[in-house]
Amino acid sequence: MSIAALVEAGLLPAPAAVAPPVAAPSTALAFAFDAGYRLPFKVMLASMARAGTMLDAPIHVFSLDPSLLDDPFVRAATDRFVLIEGPLLEELSHLAEHSVRRPERADWNRGTFLKWAIFQPADVEQILFLDVDMLCLAPLEPLLMREPGTPLVGCPQFPRSLVSQDDVPLPQAVASDRLERMLAGTIPEKMGRLNSGVMLVRRPLLDDALRHELIAHARTILCVNEQSHLTAFFRGRPGSMALIESAWNFHESYLKRAEPAAAARILGQVRILHYPGTPKPWMPTDRPVRRASFALWGEIARQAGLV
Repeated sequence: MSIAALVEAGLLPAPAAVAPPVAAPSTALAFAFDAGYRLPFKVMLASMARAGTMLDAPIHVFSLDPSLLDDPFVRAATDRFVLIEGPLLEELSHLAEHSVRRPERADWNRGTFLKWAIFQPADVEQILFLDVDMLCLAPLEPLLMREPGTPLVGCPQFPRSLVSQDDVPLPQAVASDRLERMLAGTIPEKMGRLNSGVMLVRRPLLDDALRHELIAHARTILCVNEQSHLTAFFRGRPGSMALIESAWNFHESYLKRAEPAAAARILGQVRILHYPGTPKPWMPTDRPVRRASFALWGEIARQAGLV
């Protein structure tokens, strides 16, 4: 079921305005998560409904957790459910334990490797994969046309060197300038590694053989995390990946390192706001986060009747 159908069924509020259509290739939305992330999945869809974007796109869900479909909202939202099990689950679990530099985080790594299941045949020309710990703040349709002919389009990871040097925080004015340049994609020396939270994946990569090749490659090297494996793999295939400005995948916690005025400017221009790591805005914490970007998540969740 599309976001538009969820709105029609009364499961999400109607948007105040709808993004104009674009002549983009057929596109499905894709998410990979388990039952513990049902709420952020719902809030992410609510944020997309609020932005009036991708309303008619089919929704594909990838998970190792069949109980997801016991949730009426998730069941209604899902056009295609792919249960990750058997040999594929074994392969991804092996990578999570043996192909990353912190094997003690195997359970966490396993969850991130699940998204590799999107590299399989689909009945659309491209898939827009989105992590669920995100908010959509503006229409996504322009993203669908970016870097035509490039099989994978994404955004860079945020290196710590953006805001610190030798573990010493940089002055706020310097950090603010770097973060605004990251937002605009004008700091290429910091844009080298893929953050896999947002990936536009086109048909050449929607292929079982490609996934097998990716997994085989990951077995041969040790990387910090799953997305570093993707970076290493696609760097070896010139022309297969493009990294664009971080307005499409902005790391929320870095806003605390910017001057207040700069943080407000950035938040006003971000299209997808990402809450990686901890804390998460839906999780209880001993020290409440008092950032506008955290309050925004709660506002959207409440407006949609999800909390």
